[in-house]
Amino acid sequence: MHNTIMQEQEKLREIESLGEEAEDFQEDAMWEESRREAGSWGGILLVQAVICALIVLALIFFKVSDDGKYQEITHWYRHEMTNEIELPTFNRASPEPVESSEPTATPPPADSAPPQML
Repeated sequence: MHNTIMQEQEKLREIESLGEEAEDFQEDAMWEESRREAGSWGGILLVQAVICALIVLALIFFKVSDDGKYQEITHWYRHEMTNEIELPTFNRASPEPVESSEPTATPPPADSAPPQML
């Protein structure tokens, strides 16, 4: 009897170790795939960083050398950003609020709440 219990426990350990190995393999594959994806995006991110740095340098150059051109660029940028952020408007009429002479209902005080709610 003791021998069969030991054999069952050994089988359970083997089954558990198989599951752990499969999970480890899946995690390794996932990390490897994410590394490959990051490598393919690395060049694009570098180009984007270089372009942003050039834009900042150009703005600093215009700020120092030609304040009029800098003001023109900032005005254009602010105008474009207000257009970008502005939400679209719809031309459908919304119902007008109805005013009544009756007061609105007020909620009951907290003392009258059931004990489960407190």
